[in-house]
Amino acid sequence: MNNLQSLPPAQLWIGQHQQTVTQIEQFLQKSLCKNSGCNTCITCMQIREKQHHAIMWLHPEKNYTVDQFDDVFNTLSYQLQSDEHFFFIIQKADFLTPNCANKLLKPMEEPPQGYHFILLAERPEQILPTIRSRCITHTLTTTISHSTHPLFESFTTKIPQSDAFAKIVDTATINERESIELLDASISYRFDIYQKNRDQTYIFELITILQQAKLRPAMPGSCTIFWRNLYLQVSPTFNNSKRN
Repeated sequence: MNNLQSLPPAQLWIGQHQQTVTQIEQFLQKSLCKNSGCNTCITCMQIREKQHHAIMWLHPEKNYTVDQFDDVFNTLSYQLQSDEHFFFIIQKADFLTPNCANKLLKPMEEPPQGYHFILLAERPEQILPTIRSRCITHTLTTTISHSTHPLFESFTTKIPQSDAFAKIVDTATINERESIELLDASISYRFDIYQKNRDQTYIFELITILQQAKLRPAMPGSCTIFWRNLYLQVSPTFNNSKRN
């Protein structure tokens, strides 16, 4: 095993989600595999399949809830042997609610011997400063991009007619969490354009509509309706911009 004793109690890895998951899997393989990450042994296979006994993977359905961390706190109550190590991998840590984050502060700062927290996030600005301050941060170089998603294009670069959008939204596979991510990406895209040309007032109107939609995110099972309603809200602004 690679020098686990020197690992910090908490780490924050920033990057595109699947990229960070892949990097963490490789990191864990190098840390826990007797052959420093051979990629073929049982340990390496269990890590890739998220079945290793010394790793707990957490993932939010939408935002995290406090009861999702009951198993974390129960596990922390067990004292590890001096040569044992256990990892909590908190995926999508930017979806931690303030209540969840606050409950994690103390165990992240001073976990029992052998326990490690690793947080994965795409939007570090959404993580409480008190959490970030307790972590050693690693930023992966690949930038986050949703530019290939048809719903992102529909609100940024390839604004469709209503009948075309209806087909797009009916065939799109997207959940509540991904909807928030796409809204963030669309807002950032529009804001960058507005910063370069503030005379385009319609862009500010679009940003406002998108930001208001983010305050009322899609509820479970309602993503299609959410995006249809959002398109109806922005359509007048789209059409006015074309006439101007």
